[in-house]
Amino acid sequence: MRNDDRKSRRDDERKSDGSRRRVSESQTQKAKSSSERGSASKRMIFRRTIFLMATCGVISFSLLLGELWNISITQHDKFSQIASQQQTKDVSVTADRGQILDATGNVVAMSATVYKLILSPLDVRAKVPKSLFTDDKGVLDEVGREAAIEERKELLIDGICSILEMEEDDVRGHMERTKSQYEVIEKNIEKEEADLLRAFLIENNCGYDLYLTPDAKRYYPYSDLASHVVGFVNVEGGAYGIESVYETVLKGAEGRVVTNKTGRGTEMYDTYSEYVDAINGSDINLTIDTTIQHYAEKALEEGIEAFNILRGGFCIVMDPDTGAVLAMASSPDYDLNNYASIVDSLLLEEIDVHKQENVTMLQAKEDAPTKTPEEIQAEALALAKGEARNRQWRNQAINDIYDPGSTFKPLVVAAALEEGVISTSDTFHCPGFYTVNGTRINCWKLTGHGTQTLAEAVENSCNPALMVIGQKLGPTKFYEYFEAYGLKEPTGIELAGEASGLIWSQEYLESPEGYLSLATASFGQRFQVTPLQMITGFASVINGGHLMQPYIVGSLTGEDGVVLESTQPYEVRQVVSEETSETVRTILEGVVRDGSGGKAYVPGCNIGGKTGTSETLVEGEVVVSFMGFAPADDPEVLVLLGYNTPERSAPGSNYGTTGVYISGGNMAALMTGPMISDILDYMGVEKNYTPEEREAVDVRVPNVVDATVGKAVSDLQTKGFSYRVVGTGDTVTSQVPVGYTAIPGNSTVILYLGDEVPPATAMVPDVRRMSYDKAKEKLEAAGFFVRATGASDYYEPNMKVEEQSVVGGEDAELGTVIEIMFPVADIEDGVFIG
Repeated sequence: MRNDDRKSRRDDERKSDGSRRRVSESQTQKAKSSSERGSASKRMIFRRTIFLMATCGVISFSLLLGELWNISITQHDKFSQIASQQQTKDVSVTADRGQILDATGNVVAMSATVYKLILSPLDVRAKVPKSLFTDDKGVLDEVGREAAIEERKELLIDGICSILEMEEDDVRGHMERTKSQYEVIEKNIEKEEADLLRAFLIENNCGYDLYLTPDAKRYYPYSDLASHVVGFVNVEGGAYGIESVYETVLKGAEGRVVTNKTGRGTEMYDTYSEYVDAINGSDINLTIDTTIQHYAEKALEEGIEAFNILRGGFCIVMDPDTGAVLAMASSPDYDLNNYASIVDSLLLEEIDVHKQENVTMLQAKEDAPTKTPEEIQAEALALAKGEARNRQWRNQAINDIYDPGSTFKPLVVAAALEEGVISTSDTFHCPGFYTVNGTRINCWKLTGHGTQTLAEAVENSCNPALMVIGQKLGPTKFYEYFEAYGLKEPTGIELAGEASGLIWSQEYLESPEGYLSLATASFGQRFQVTPLQMITGFASVINGGHLMQPYIVGSLTGEDGVVLESTQPYEVRQVVSEETSETVRTILEGVVRDGSGGKAYVPGCNIGGKTGTSETLVEGEVVVSFMGFAPADDPEVLVLLGYNTPERSAPGSNYGTTGVYISGGNMAALMTGPMISDILDYMGVEKNYTPEEREAVDVRVPNVVDATVGKAVSDLQTKGFSYRVVGTGDTVTSQVPVGYTAIPGNSTVILYLGDEVPPATAMVPDVRRMSYDKAKEKLEAAGFFVRATGASDYYEPNMKVEEQSVVGGEDAELGTVIEIMFPVADIEDGVFIG
């Protein structure tokens, strides 16, 4: 029984164990399955985590890479500049502007030392001392820092405004540019103000945020002389004239001082500092001569005043052999040291007129209702002043064109002679007009000149004769010579704004419709050229036929005086032959000696030339001019002087308000002759007097005291003087008159030899009712000299002295010049218009 029970228990136990094993296996399978599921979940979470991390990393890296690309590539310059500003201090060093000098070395434009006030707004903030905004423990106080910065700003603004008398808003505007290290507060600070600023800078420890640097101010020693040639400098650099055209040459190149600085802004002068020297500008040496320029401007201004000229004028003086411009003047002119001021009286009068015109124009605009009357008045005045400034800055010699009138006739004559269509033996009949295609064109002399030679036709400035010559030359040749004289293109002179000539096309001139234009062009009307083009073409007619390139800059030199560039005379082309040129010179000498240019005559100067009176496109306005050269046989100087619109005494009148007949011969020629004489004297050109001229002009007597008789006689005869000797010996001990006294030429100088001494005074003989020769002989025998006035033909034996300046029988100082007066003969009054 017990065995069966044990067996039964064992079986039960086996079943129980099997059951447990099955349960355990089932549980193990379940646990295994659950474990596998957990591992897979963890792996999935891990993979997701890695993916998310990679995705976020890639996105973040892409953004970072994009920003790095933006900083290092796209905005490289910007951030480099920020870094440079933070790490370096960069200050420019001004270069000295080159001088402008005349042909003789006189300085006409120079730079004087002034000062420039520089502000660094960036350093105003960055370098405020920390002691001003930290507490006792050294803790920064940002509110205190901002207050200290504002206090510093106000200190600087107040100091600058009080010393320089500047507007506070202007200075504050510079101060607010807080990223800038270089703000120019004021330029051209003179020494007196600079000294006050320097004291202010020292007192307020301003070296780090406000400082003075030397600068240069343009100064013009001759003020308004050659203003249109020299030009001026404004805040942007050269604005007009040579100052503008040669801006890059004159201004040089700025230098720089670049220094490193610490994070606190302290400058470090070490091996990384960079010093770039400024390169000073080169000097410009003009062909203009200030003395000749003075003569030109004087003649221009005196004529404007004498004849009441309304539109100013121009004057050019040229060396005809080289094309070098010795003077160039235009009126109205201006003071280069104060170029914005208007001083010309006519311009000032025009401002009021133009202001009212501008008011009317502004009131008619659509935006007029939005402006107050005061605003319109102010704008109208500003416009009128702007117009006036532009007029005074405009160079009439090169910027404006005009009808040259009869000064063009020698060019037509030279072309016709060169082509062989006329000769000096030809004659021309003038009935007072010439008919072209049914149109009657009058001569200035309505009664006509009759039959005349070529030379006489030019002397008379006869328009019909020139129209015949133009017809003989023909339209094709006429046009070819017009081009050959350089009248269609700018000359290329070294000045800005040069205009071009205006003429019809060759096709039109050759057409039947152009026949009338050819006729008027033959005497210089209905086409336009600049004065510079005209004088350049004219020069080729008198200098042997060579068209020369005009120039006004002789050379460029460095600050050490070394010549960097030099202008050499350049022949553009041969226009006419030397033979033709010589013929024309001879004819033009006759124009001054016997023709319409007679008022340009000056004894001893041998002047040739041609007058011009030309209408403009404005009714009633004319340009009167004269083209003169000397000496006529070998010209060394050529002058073109023109006056734009003499005021008429009444509408339609041929007389000006000063009573002078309006013509180039009566006005421009009158002023040109003395100018040429002055220029020749200045150039040292010996004047060539005829015997009659020597008696009419004063000549300085050479000092021959202590010279041998032979040397004294030679010196006197060289000057055209006769002599007589008093006493014996080989050496001159005294002379009458004393050396360097000016007396009429061809007078007799008294030489005293040995112990002979001239008396202090002598009695003046009575020479009334004597002929010129007899009166001269008697006065000189008494130790006096003679100047005759009155009739131009007093050499005739039948002309008798009417009066004398010192009454006969009175005592006068030995050597006194006695004037003897002859009665004025009746002379037919003629007016020449050229």
